[in-house]
Amino acid sequence: MHLIMFPGTETLPSLSPFCTKAICLLQMAGADWQPEITTDVSPMPLGKLPVLRLPDRLIPDSANIEAYLTEQGAAFYSNMSAKERGMAHALVRMVEDSLVLGMAHDRWLDDAVWPDTRALLFSEVPADMRDAVAEEARAGVRAGLTGHGIARFSPADRQARFDKDLAALETQLGTKPYLFGTSPSGADAAIVPTLDMILQLPAETDLQAALKAKPTLTAYVARARAALYPQSIPMAAAPISSAAE
Repeated sequence: MHLIMFPGTETLPSLSPFCTKAICLLQMAGADWQPEITTDVSPMPLGKLPVLRLPDRLIPDSANIEAYLTEQGAAFYSNMSAKERGMAHALVRMVEDSLVLGMAHDRWLDDAVWPDTRALLFSEVPADMRDAVAEEARAGVRAGLTGHGIARFSPADRQARFDKDLAALETQLGTKPYLFGTSPSGADAAIVPTLDMILQLPAETDLQAALKAKPTLTAYVARARAALYPQSIPMAAAPISSAAE
């Protein structure tokens, strides 16, 4: 099987948290897979990535990929009670519907981070088109985050929401190696990529500073990276679209 995905960097398997989540799930499942790197989402079933390519069909969306791998026998939540599985689901939704947006906001709209984002994502666009393409993409992200509402808040109000998310993760982690015990679960595969990308923002933002101030969470990210990310996989960097968020 092939995972159709956005490219990454030397330190990130993919610049998309959802593609990286799918990578982690494939690794946990012990699947035989190969990356298929692209920046063109137009032919994809939902107009976004990741997509799992099987011989007979395409499976779009990281949640659908997780469901397929579970059907094939992967146990992402073994030895967890129904209550714990419900908590895992709630935490994943919190991160994917809140902290991911915070990461995307800082990556694209924070003026201290944007120059690095622009250089990373648009370096291969012809020079005479680069400014226009980059600003058009940035405007699209701004419109999306404004439509959602997260870009409408003041920095203080926005961060107050993220602080509650981080506190919930810190409380759930406690002194455990992973969110629900001594081994990674599907929740860790979904949550760690977003935290990792926040920590790797090229300039300090309020969200990054808040996460760095929680040493149990930063140690957790480092531990989970070592357990979940592939040791070696070609992830050539290339310009990507805002659909990676």
